[in-house]
Amino acid sequence: MAGIQTEISRLKHKDIRIRRRAVRHLFDADVPSALPGFTALLKDDDPWFQSKAIEAYRKWASTRKDLQILIDNDNEKLASQLLSRVEDQPIAQALFSHEDHSIRCSAAKALSNDDEFHNEMLIDKHHSVRAVVAECSSDTELIKTLMLDQHSTVRREAIANAARRGLKIDEETLIVALKSSDPSLRALVAAMTVKTGGDALKTACRDDNPKVIRAISDSLKIEVNSIDERIEMLTLQCPSIILRWLRSRHEPAANSLRWQMIEDQSIDSRTRSKLIEQMEGRTEIDSQRLEIIKEDDSILVKMAAENLSAAVSELKNEDP
Repeated sequence: MAGIQTEISRLKHKDIRIRRRAVRHLFDADVPSALPGFTALLKDDDPWFQSKAIEAYRKWASTRKDLQILIDNDNEKLASQLLSRVEDQPIAQALFSHEDHSIRCSAAKALSNDDEFHNEMLIDKHHSVRAVVAECSSDTELIKTLMLDQHSTVRREAIANAARRGLKIDEETLIVALKSSDPSLRALVAAMTVKTGGDALKTACRDDNPKVIRAISDSLKIEVNSIDERIEMLTLQCPSIILRWLRSRHEPAANSLRWQMIEDQSIDSRTRSKLIEQMEGRTEIDSQRLEIIKEDDSILVKMAAENLSAAVSELKNEDP
């Protein structure tokens, strides 16, 4: 310990070489108690000593006093960054009014669990601060506002937050959010429209981006367990999505819908043929309807029906 105290005292030595050695020894020894010895170096004329003092605070700062020393020595940015390690609301609150947006952002993160500051974050001029509240707030009205923010980062955080928390977002907000130029954002919103249904879901399913279609399909599998107005609407608006929803469903209502779509010649041949293929491996097939489909005008549908008929016959140990 005496050796450490000696090295700390040498930080003030007139001989620069001794001072440099002392700095290196203290860093090598990794002694947090040496931190006060570096305070005077925060304003040293030599940039090397300044940088080492900042490094020491970055490495060892652990109290409110340490953060205040940094602020008093014009190192607010480092102080704000250290708030993630040294929790101190009064200092975070003071730094939240700083003109530097990166400092405000770090302070906002430290204050994110306190709803009292969310409205201030909401109106901050820099998107990084608004993104903080977009990510953490549980206030539906506030999140709705941020979902329509001018910056994509804020919109993304707000939409992801709303989806994660299952917030009830009104149809109008969802429809506006679906106009984003970012497919990933539209996919997040599209998944949310499955809960609301109506015009929002209808708007989402008109988007032919694969990410959006996949998001709707995945959400349907989770949210919808029976045929309702959403399934009926999607059957007309986007049969390919219902194709995915029906893939593992063979209850009577699902089978009825599947046959309805297979027989609907307004639906594209690929979707109809895939619906037929979904029945492979099952023996409870309506043979009369299948025989009719084997005469369909579409070669793709006809081939799928013939293959299914042969498979059913084989399963029943009959000649095809």
